[in-house]
Formats: sequence, structure tokens, C-alpha cells
Amino acid sequence: MRYVGVGHIDHFLCGLVTFFQISFDPTTLPFTVDFFASLAALVAFTFIEAGRRNRSTVLAFPVALGILYQTHSGAIIFPLFWLALILSGHHRLERVGARIDQANAKAALFAVLAGYALPSALMFSLQDPTVTALWQPFPVWMWVAKTGHLFFLPSSRNHKSGYWTVQATFIFTFIISAISHIAVLWVTRGDLVLLKHLYIPRISPPDPATTSLNLAAHVALQWDAAFTLGSGVVGTLWFASNAKQVALIALWNVVASVIVGPGGAVSGVLIWREWRLNGAPEDSGKRSPKKSD
Repeated sequence: MRYVGVGHIDHFLCGLVTFFQISFDPTTLPFTVDFFASLAALVAFTFIEAGRRNRSTVLAFPVALGILYQTHSGAIIFPLFWLALILSGHHRLERVGARIDQANAKAALFAVLAGYALPSALMFSLQDPTVTALWQPFPVWMWVAKTGHLFFLPSSRNHKSGYWTVQATFIFTFIISAISHIAVLWVTRGDLVLLKHLYIPRISPPDPATTSLNLAAHVALQWDAAFTLGSGVVGTLWFASNAKQVALIALWNVVASVIVGPGGAVSGVLIWREWRLNGAPEDSGKRSPKKSD
């Protein structure tokens, strides 16, 4: 199919669209939907962090990061992203540096809704090759949505704290991850073989002579999800300030990943982190002196 009329781009899109269209097979579609519902948390995180006052250079260009993971696989790019984030020290943001104004927070939420959630919903509901091709550069659509929102509602006109908008964004990613994951658990209840087929990737490479395209695409997507979402679940441990918090986050991630999906687990940690950065009352560290009579 000719998508944009440029040979190299059409050839590249052909491979991606074929892969995704195969993953829409009814036997594997629940996992595919669950994966991309969980991915929303990581996608939202990259765009929200880009709007903070003292953001790291690693997080300044989420659209560039998005193009990289869309063209070179999230399984490769997201582990490198978390490594760069940790090495840059961004995970140790202080309250002042972590502030995000309402304009940037609303723009990020709009980008998630208009640039990722809506195109993903259309792709899964229509399952049309052209719509699937249009979905591929979703980081660009998110950047367009965010830039357009900031053009009409810039920070100069809305510079108050965007704390509650950020929390609303992560609550949204938590809800869509939880709904999709619980739906799969409900459909597969009592069928451990099907549950294993959906979520546990094969260790040994499938035999090309006996493996269907659907199974091959599914296994590839399983490993993509394992490294993409797995790096996010592990990366959240660095938001802890002490060993106790590390243990609690690890316990939460294990339990929540099973019940509400990895995206729900990551969203929960991000909600807690945002509360620590911009929601919790500041601790002055000492009592103010009493006024003399």
C-alpha cells in the first residue's frame, strides 16, 4: 500500500503495519491492547517530565525519544532512557526544580489524550491498515497537540501549579491500564494455558518452518513489552529515598503488575512521587519561634 507516496517510507510502514495487523488476531488481541494501555503511563511520564522547571536534558525532547522507540523498538530505547535518567540525577529532583505550571501540565494531558489515547482507540477499534499507519508516529501527534495547546494557552497566562492536572494524567493512565488488564484476567479466568500463552514469552526462538506469522508477531511483542514495561517497573525503584521505600515500591510493583498491569504499577508510583514533589506539605525542619508578649 502507498501511505505517503515515498518509496522508503512506504516500505518501512508496510513492515510495521503488517506486524500490527497480525497482532490484532482475536487470539492475541487482548495482550496487544493490554500492552499499549500500560504503555500510556511511560509515554505520559516522558511528556510531563519535559515540562518541569529543572528538567534534565535527557527529558527535554520527548518527541525525539518517541521517534527512537517507534523506529528502533521500545525494548531497546526505554531501558537506555531509564539508565540515562538515573545517571543524569533527574530521579533526585527537589521540590523547586520539580514544579510544573498549569499550562505545561494541561498541555501534557491534552497530548496524552489527543495524541496517544484517541489514535490508539481508533487503531484497535477500526483495525484498518491506513489508521494503523497513521498511529505509528504518535509521538509526533503528541508533540503537535502539546505545542498547539501551549500556543493558545502559554505558561505566561497560566503559571500556577499544575499539580492536580499531573495527578489527573497519572490517574487516567492507571485506570486504562487497570481496566484492560482486569478485563484480560476476567476473560482468561480458570484457563491458565491461555493466560500463559498471552503473557509468557518463549525463551527459545520459534522455528520459522512451523511457526505462524501470528505466533511470531505475538512472541516479538511479548519480549518488547517485557523490556519496555519491565524497565519502567524497575526504574521506579530509583524514586525511593531509602531502603524501606525501595522495598515498598518493589512489593507494590509486583502485586500491582499482577492485578492492574505494569502500567498501573508505574502509574501508582508516579502518583506517589508527584505527591512527594508537589503535593505533600513542606517540612520546614524546625518550629518557628514564638512571638514575645
